[in-house]
Amino acid sequence: MKTKKSFFITAIISAIALLMIFFLLFFIPGFTQKDNTSLKKKIVKQADTIITGKQPKNDTILIINNHKVFIKICGQKSKGTFLVLHGWNLPADDWCLKTTLCSKALEQGYCIVLPYMGKSIYQEINYPETRTEWRSFPTRKWLSDTLITLLQKKYSLLLKNENNYLVGLSTGARGVALVLLDFPDLFKGAAALSGDYNQLKMPSDNLMAGFYGTFDKFKERWKKTDNPIFRIKEYRTPLYLGHGKLDKVVPPEQTIMFYDSLKKYHPGLKTKLNMPDAQHDYNYWGSEVDNILKFFGILK
Repeated sequence: MKTKKSFFITAIISAIALLMIFFLLFFIPGFTQKDNTSLKKKIVKQADTIITGKQPKNDTILIINNHKVFIKICGQKSKGTFLVLHGWNLPADDWCLKTTLCSKALEQGYCIVLPYMGKSIYQEINYPETRTEWRSFPTRKWLSDTLITLLQKKYSLLLKNENNYLVGLSTGARGVALVLLDFPDLFKGAAALSGDYNQLKMPSDNLMAGFYGTFDKFKERWKKTDNPIFRIKEYRTPLYLGHGKLDKVVPPEQTIMFYDSLKKYHPGLKTKLNMPDAQHDYNYWGSEVDNILKFFGILK
């Protein structure tokens, strides 16, 4: 009796198992296919939106190669774009949160792009000597070859022959000087605050050594690579330079040297230097916003 009962239970379990297998084979793929089809349609729709080359209608955060880029859109027809660069390991949107640059530029009809560069000195490439923990952050080559190209083609931002401006502070000011060399005709004006422009004058600088290797071993690299002073003859973009005299992070002499070199080799180029009694902080950088916008000629 027990044997017949066990056989009956086994048969029922087997039948249930066969029904489950049948269900998985014939019904689940259909659901999966529908889900995949829906996902594909969604992706295509997103791609179609990008391919149109239209500016975003609202503020947007892009993730490009795992790097975050903030885009702020003005509420009217755009007059052009500000590319805004932050300092070493600072939040990309600090310019907007701690100064009036973004609000005033938006009010004047300009879109704003703020890429997060992390621990970057806006070097073109990394080297075998570059510290491993710094290699994950964007290089200037990514900024120039990937980001700006994508913004132009897919979002109609930073287009040539439009009113584009470049602004940066601290290492971002160094980035300004170097991006101007990559794009000598893209920007109508630029502003650089509290930056360094000649690493040869700072042979013991740990940030430079962390990217290029030590000065003693790689003097030529320090002299010729990513050195604005070494390429001073190539500049042709109007440039506003500011630096606090009380700066204890970046020597004010770096900006004075850059300004003097520009005046020497480009006496006809529109340049302005401002050296107030200020430090290396947002109190100073925020105080320069109106000066920068007036230099660009966009304030009402």
